[in-house]
Amino acid sequence: IHFLNHFPSLGFMAAAAAPVWDEHQAYEELLYWDSLIQQGHRLHPHDFDRYEELRYWYDCLCYEEELRQYHDYIAAIEHMEDKRYREAGPYDRYVLAKHSEVYPPTEELEAVQTIVSHVECALKTVSDQMDAPKDDEANTEAQSDGSQERVLRGVMRVGLVAKGLLLKGDKNVELVLLCSNKPTVTLLKQVAEKLSAQLEVEMSACSIL
Repeated sequence: IHFLNHFPSLGFMAAAAAPVWDEHQAYEELLYWDSLIQQGHRLHPHDFDRYEELRYWYDCLCYEEELRQYHDYIAAIEHMEDKRYREAGPYDRYVLAKHSEVYPPTEELEAVQTIVSHVECALKTVSDQMDAPKDDEANTEAQSDGSQERVLRGVMRVGLVAKGLLLKGDKNVELVLLCSNKPTVTLLKQVAEKLSAQLEVEMSACSIL
C-alpha cells in the first residue's frame, strides 16, 4: 500500500531538497494510515515507519497546544485568584491560601512534563532498537510480518500525571508500556537496560546543548 499514489503532491514534497511540512496534508496522510489500520490492512514496514513518524509529529503538536492552553489557563486562574482574593471573605481567603500551598508551581509542572516527554521519546527509540533487523534473514522476516510484530506497541500516561492531579512535591509519575505479547522478566530487564542507556545519551545531548 503506497500513500503517494493517493496523494501525488506529497511525492513532489519528498523529492524537494528541503521539504517543508504541510500540516494539513500531513494530517490527511495520518488519517489515511489510521483508516487502513482500522480496516485491518497490514502496512509495509516502510509505510509503517512513515505512519509512526506522522503519529509522533501529531503527538508533539498536540503536546505543544496543550502546553499553550495550560499556560493560558494558569494565567486566567491567577488573574481570577488575585481578583477574588481582593474581594473574598475570610473563609475564601483561607481556601485560596490552602490551594496555593498544595498546587505545584508552573516550573515544577513543566519539569515533570519535560521528564515524562524525555522518557516517552527514549522508549520509542528503545522500541525501534529492539525491532531493528540484525541480519538479512531478520530483515526478510520483518518485511513479511509488517507492523504486527513490534515488541513494544506504545506507552500511556496513567494516574496523577494523566489526570492533571499532581500536587506540590509529587515526583512519582506512572507510565504504562504496551507490549504485543505477555511481558516477561527477561523483556523487563532488556527494556530497563536499553532505557537507562538511552536516557544517558539524551542527558549527554542536553548537557552539550
